Amino acid sequence: MVLRLFLFTMFAYLYHMATALDVITLEQAKEFLVIDFPDRDAEITRHIKSAVGYIERYTNHMLYQRPKTYVMDSCSIEIYDYPLEVSTTVDRVHNNVLSKTYYAKSGTVLNATVGYSNPDNIPEELVEAAYKLITYLTENKDIYTAGLPWDVQMLVNQWRRSATI
Repeated sequence: MVLRLFLFTMFAYLYHMATALDVITLEQAKEFLVIDFPDRDAEITRHIKSAVGYIERYTNHMLYQRPKTYVMDSCSIEIYDYPLEVSTTVDRVHNNVLSKTYYAKSGTVLNATVGYSNPDNIPEELVEAAYKLITYLTENKDIYTAGLPWDVQMLVNQWRRSATI
């Protein structure tokens, strides 16, 4: 058991798995929110993850790098995720304006890496939108709305890669 824990720790150290906290750290969020005590760290961490996830789903811009698998249930699949690097060999790739269409045999599994490898390459508007969402979530715990606040929507609409959410 100890050996397994040691090996997992070494693997995590050598191959850092990126998370939403690589886009905006807890310290950065607390500085932005002007909070300097640890009482709300868990809540703010949850808000960072929620904000980054929402921005990713809304725009199809994956803000941190990670592996992702796509399964082709027909002879083609259109992928809106960006940035995207597919490591699986396919028959053909068609680059559309906002997506890529991959052609291969039905049932093919596409192994890919999605997301920005360097947080400095993320469009500034998307990071700013995430900060605004974190603020909104932190300051409005009891207000429930179905959509994005208008100022966040103004920042992210120009970066949407598909018409649906």
